[in-house]
Amino acid sequence: MNSKQIKKLRKLIKPLQVEWLQSILPEDQGKVITVDNVDDLLPDEKTINAGGQRLLSYMSDGWVLKMLKKYPQIKTYQDLQNIEENKNG
Repeated sequence: MNSKQIKKLRKLIKPLQVEWLQSILPEDQGKVITVDNVDDLLPDEKTINAGGQRLLSYMSDGWVLKMLKKYPQIKTYQDLQNIEENKNG
């Protein structure tokens, strides 16, 4: 991928993380989450050590970018969920 495409994908990371956090929190708490404060609410750990391997944490910046590179048609968190369900199912 060239740098212009990567730049477009990077702009989608924060909105996807906001949608994810809003989907797991109660509605009144979810309204407080914005693109500006999503970094404060995400876990600090970006990787997980499992079975002698280092894996990216779910919905971390790196994990989302990896998924967007693999599936550039993703525009919303619902699209991401559908791809994950199809991949695992």
